[in-house]
Amino acid sequence: MKLDPKYFNLFIGICALLTLIAIIYGTINYTQKQANEFRDSIAEVQLDTLSLGYIALPDTLNMSELHGDPVLIQFWSTWSGRSMSVNAFLREFNHDHPELKVIAAAVRDGEEQLQEYIDKQEDSFYYVNGTPFFQELLVPGVPSQILVKRDGTLHDTQVGEDIDSLREKLQQLLREGQ
Repeated sequence: MKLDPKYFNLFIGICALLTLIAIIYGTINYTQKQANEFRDSIAEVQLDTLSLGYIALPDTLNMSELHGDPVLIQFWSTWSGRSMSVNAFLREFNHDHPELKVIAAAVRDGEEQLQEYIDKQEDSFYYVNGTPFFQELLVPGVPSQILVKRDGTLHDTQVGEDIDSLREKLQQLLREGQ
């Protein structure tokens, strides 16, 4: 079959449009699959027995030490602008809600950059090395959050920097168990 030259541009345009639709569909489907796998893998973890190593310290943070308080585990990195945006929001939110314990779990970052960043912060976050836990859970990306109830069980998760959604989930977490 021979294509008439006057229809060539139309043919290429249709092919490009179909390819774009396939790429968008595949990306959305893949992202949803990753988020679901993350939720499934975190549901299998006993969060109340979790232990994470502090950054630049030989000690570890045991989640059992925070039992009775609502906890947010924030996977972040200094090279991620979206992580920095969420960290700034969490700093403000935590200032108004000091009962929320924030574990800032740094992912795939250099120790010098982390220490420099931490030294500049005026917050009560627990800064830990989150890379091993991040990899174990197959977290789809940074920033990502795990919200933990006062009894040490999973409340919710979130992937990305949707601050409005995160604020709503945090407020629900704080209301729960009061």
